[in-house]
Amino acid sequence: MGSMKLNKPVLVGMTAILAASLTTSAFAAGAKPVYFVSKNAAVEIKVIATVGDSITGTVVRGIPDGMGAYDNGRGGITLLSSHEISTTAPLALKGKSTNSVWGTSITKFTVSKTTKAVTSAQNFIQKVNFYNYTTGKYQDTPTGAAPAGVGAGTFDWGISRFCSSTYTEAGHFIYNGVGYEGGFFTAGEEVGDDSRGFAFDEDGVGYQLPRMGMTAFENIIPSIKKGPNTVVIGTEDGSATDSQLYVYAGKKQSTGSSVDKAGLTNGDIHVLNIPNVKTDNVFRATVGKNKKVAAEFVKIDWNTTPTAYAKEAREKGTTLARVEDGHWDPSNPNVFYFVTTESNKDPIATAPNPALPTVSRDGGALWRLTFKDAQNPAAGAEIEMLLNGGESLYLSKPDNITVTNDGKYVMLQEDPGNNAALARIIAYRVSDGKIAVVGQFDANKFIKGGSEFMTEDEESSGIIDATKLLAKPGDTNTYFMFNAQIHTTGAIAARPDLAGRNAAKKDAINAATIEGGQFYVMTISNWDTVFNG
Repeated sequence: MGSMKLNKPVLVGMTAILAASLTTSAFAAGAKPVYFVSKNAAVEIKVIATVGDSITGTVVRGIPDGMGAYDNGRGGITLLSSHEISTTAPLALKGKSTNSVWGTSITKFTVSKTTKAVTSAQNFIQKVNFYNYTTGKYQDTPTGAAPAGVGAGTFDWGISRFCSSTYTEAGHFIYNGVGYEGGFFTAGEEVGDDSRGFAFDEDGVGYQLPRMGMTAFENIIPSIKKGPNTVVIGTEDGSATDSQLYVYAGKKQSTGSSVDKAGLTNGDIHVLNIPNVKTDNVFRATVGKNKKVAAEFVKIDWNTTPTAYAKEAREKGTTLARVEDGHWDPSNPNVFYFVTTESNKDPIATAPNPALPTVSRDGGALWRLTFKDAQNPAAGAEIEMLLNGGESLYLSKPDNITVTNDGKYVMLQEDPGNNAALARIIAYRVSDGKIAVVGQFDANKFIKGGSEFMTEDEESSGIIDATKLLAKPGDTNTYFMFNAQIHTTGAIAARPDLAGRNAAKKDAINAATIEGGQFYVMTISNWDTVFNG
């Protein structure tokens, strides 16, 4: 099934007619807006693409989220970006289909190493293999594949809201010649307890991952520790009183499809449990910040109803306040960092920012999970809260993160919601816990009364360390790629340079884009300046 090819690419969420109507002339060069700006002398930010651009015939969609990148072997970089598009969005519904994938999508960009500019774009998803819970086999369509207890039309062609996503490069799913030699881009729906997880190979062929369970996935993050086992963490962005962290463990195989060989189809799912700590609030009250305590991973049943699965996870695991993104430490593969975006009204994390006393805030938390052996989660781990949201920079709903290749810094992206707090990117220094702002959204565009006001609802996302891909020999800079979500209706409201288009072209652009957004390369030249400048 995985080797099957479509006669034509799947057009996710928009029709060929719509794409054809958006010619290059509709996106003539002009004064494109820059949404996100540097806030530090050591930080430079370059726009590489803006939602609404037409690049090699593909219109760049909005709501970009999780990203991954790799060297394409042809002198350039392949950049993959998921799009957090809901199947309930009115503009997304215009692309609804009964025989092909629609709704969310993944864009495949080519980025020049020399100019750091996007040179091509195309839809990445070519085919999706759906898992049938009754037969235990993969099939070409989602028809009749849903598990018991899932309402009709839920597990369907419409795939909704890929949020944070992870690219795990080739070499991590094979060990001593056993496994799959390629890489995977993993992502999951974030729509409730009956959401699905997926893995896509580098040809854009996707497989549903039933053994990752059914939950509101923020991200699906394979371990980078090499060995015969395949370990994957799933983060659940549910409610502040009902979210868990999951750990899958399978074994690499010598036969089968790519996901079979990679060990993604034969394992068990476990939920994080902190003994004697049932909730995030209990951890804050009884353990607190910068103290390590034991953690374990308890097996639960993946092959059940969504309701039963969520119930068992609550009963056997520790409930955290909206688990968002996470990232393995490249310098220590036994260490996993993650954030919770809320605190369930903890007074320390929700105390107002003195600079914005009337704006609601929740600083959430930054956590570190240290496995005794990431190849063997059953051996247990230690967990600690590194930031509790009460720090002087007054974090506002940390969302996406990455860890630098050297393991020295964790980059935190905020999603403060629809309010007057400008979303920022904040660097955390592992050695001493110091934090510093590296950039934020332009106040002129995202604070009411600004000279170019667009919306108060903005966030950045998808940050990855791209230093290995962009640094030249002898180059000491650190390079990141990230994106921005500009929550307007369509791209036109976020593109004053396109304001002169006629009504039909504006409607076409809005329908193709859903919302506004942008993609960036960020260069940090001196970390001492970041924290002390």
